[in-house]
Amino acid sequence: MIVDTHCHLYPERWRPEGRMPSDIFEVDKLLDELGAAGVDRAIVSDPHIWYGDADMNELARCKEYNDFAAGIAAGHSGRLSALGTVVPWRGAGHLDEARRAIEELGLRGLGVATSDGGQMLDAIPDEFWELVTGLGVPVFLHPGATVVGQEHMGDHRLGELCGRPLDMTLTLARAVMSGLLERHLGLKLLCAHAGGAICMIAHRLDFGHELRDYAPLGPWNGHRLSDPPSASVQRLFLDTVTYGPEPLRLAIRTVGARHVCFGTDHPPVPFPIERSLEVVRALRLDDADEDRVLGENAAELFGLGEPG
Repeated sequence: MIVDTHCHLYPERWRPEGRMPSDIFEVDKLLDELGAAGVDRAIVSDPHIWYGDADMNELARCKEYNDFAAGIAAGHSGRLSALGTVVPWRGAGHLDEARRAIEELGLRGLGVATSDGGQMLDAIPDEFWELVTGLGVPVFLHPGATVVGQEHMGDHRLGELCGRPLDMTLTLARAVMSGLLERHLGLKLLCAHAGGAICMIAHRLDFGHELRDYAPLGPWNGHRLSDPPSASVQRLFLDTVTYGPEPLRLAIRTVGARHVCFGTDHPPVPFPIERSLEVVRALRLDDADEDRVLGENAAELFGLGEPG
């Protein structure tokens, strides 16, 4: 079984409100493309990006999206599953909505942006992480529309090319160094775009933590971890959306083939699904590891063999 863990759809009724790519509203088109590429199942989520004036992080919008996601999953059982969306920086209402999305709507997990208004993962109240670990569901972490360094990224679409991976890298680094990932060992965090550059800097985080009491490098205001930071990085799940085999090779070497899940980011990225499959197959993994990356890991992480 091949499972795409990274594709996005929005409700058709939202189309007139923004300037989003057309295929992000077209469920049947996605199903046709999945079938043509030999992908058995896809997991639909909120991209946390909207080209228009609406605030998609409002609680009412999240509730509307979650109802839509549940309808998609129910209407295409066996082909599409879906994740709920919440903005857990924004208070108890989003915590209640997270619970509703899982317990009442039967969604497979929750999608969360890398940041909200400059706040990173370590600013999310622990109650949210306790809820998702208690429910046993994964969180899919995806960059949002506004990223760190946004003021420097107006040219060349650098917000897309650099900003989103950088936002991912920074929020994960803060989650590691603050001890968030050590406090919640049961947390299953699937990171879009192979976690940005987190694999590249994993041992640099170790270096910083090891020298935390070395005064010439400046003050240390961070957490004292029980294990090297790279141990927390190794517990992450990463998707394959790297657009080339070498970054993906690094991801697999860092977290292992059992913690990598196939993804395309299509829609809205207009590349054919086959192109994303070719990136994985270019690594020439052994059959067992390729099967894990292309589908088995996702099936286990999202409970795709279970009813609902």
